[in-house]
Amino acid sequence: MVRARALKKLEPQTALLALFILVDICSTWVDGWVSLQSITVDFAGLWAPVSLAICFYLAAAVVFPRDQADHERLADYYRERKRFIVLMLLAAEMLIHVTYLGVFKDRLAHTPAVFWLWTIPYNVAIEASMIALLFVRSRRANIALLVTLILLLTIPYWDQGAITDAIARHYGY
Repeated sequence: MVRARALKKLEPQTALLALFILVDICSTWVDGWVSLQSITVDFAGLWAPVSLAICFYLAAAVVFPRDQADHERLADYYRERKRFIVLMLLAAEMLIHVTYLGVFKDRLAHTPAVFWLWTIPYNVAIEASMIALLFVRSRRANIALLVTLILLLTIPYWDQGAITDAIARHYGY
């Protein structure tokens, strides 16, 4: 994209989608340290993380066009590829849940209020926003949902656990 000197023509939807994928991958890496404790180094433990990486790769690989002519019609290219990209990111979210099963079980067993008041609503908000992104057509709605998704993914890192800590303190954990 930069080599093609098309940066000035970068469509906001495409730029936000690329940023969303970057933030999603980075947050998955950060959270991966938490979930690594419950993953075994065998097929049963690695199929989900490997599949997750494949989903991210496939999504990221088609955000920007390879063909120079497609740079001139980036908004159309975005519309043509968005569905595939978002479906890959939704599949990645489901695979993240698989890798996080141990964390979810522990949280439900030891801090159920955090699980029900933070973990579930937070994940539902992300996935509902992704599903909405599949169906919206207007440029404005696409941009709004992409900004929402980027903000949603960064919330847990703003406060370094303040939300979950506040819930845990309130319920005496």
